[in-house]
Amino acid sequence: MDIRVLLADDHQVLLDGFVSIFESIEDVKVVGAVKNGQEVLDFLEENQADVLLLDINMPVLNGVETCKKVTRKYPDVKVIALSMYDQQSYLKRMVQHGASGYLLKDDSAEEIEKAIRAVTQGERYVSSQLQDRLTSIDFLARKNKTVFTVSKREKEVLELLSQGFTDQEIGEKLFISFHTVKTHRKHLLSKFNAKNSAELIKKALEKGHL
Repeated sequence: MDIRVLLADDHQVLLDGFVSIFESIEDVKVVGAVKNGQEVLDFLEENQADVLLLDINMPVLNGVETCKKVTRKYPDVKVIALSMYDQQSYLKRMVQHGASGYLLKDDSAEEIEKAIRAVTQGERYVSSQLQDRLTSIDFLARKNKTVFTVSKREKEVLELLSQGFTDQEIGEKLFISFHTVKTHRKHLLSKFNAKNSAELIKKALEKGHL
């Protein structure tokens, strides 16, 4: 199955360059090329993508805010941040909002392809130009739970928990059993490393999931 890639950058030359890179890769297909964050969200409303290559600095809606919205609404879309900048602060912000990868715009075509394949396999990827500078970010460690996905159903349960509903009430609202709600809550507690519902809601707010 093809890996569907959505490109987002406000420079047409860069968009054209990325499109030409992927034309030579048999199982990677560019499904869209847009120029700002709002166009990303509009595209995903009507179309599917596996990977979003996302410029950090864009008009209308910047990459950080776009990443936050995409990872919340479309958790199956893997976001790879694109930047001219190699500061750790940019990487930290994108990681906090759910990015799975971080590339510099002058990375090679081979590295871009490698990053796409890595994130589609559930791994994380950082430009080789940056890896030796990541002294304070354990981004590549599999055990690091800074970045994880919350399913649509888990998101619904989480939002109702934050509104004070009990497991029984949540089950009735979502038309699922009490036991299914308990299972979702258990998974959420584990993902957020929370001891109880109050701590879960606090951490979900901090990480932008509420």
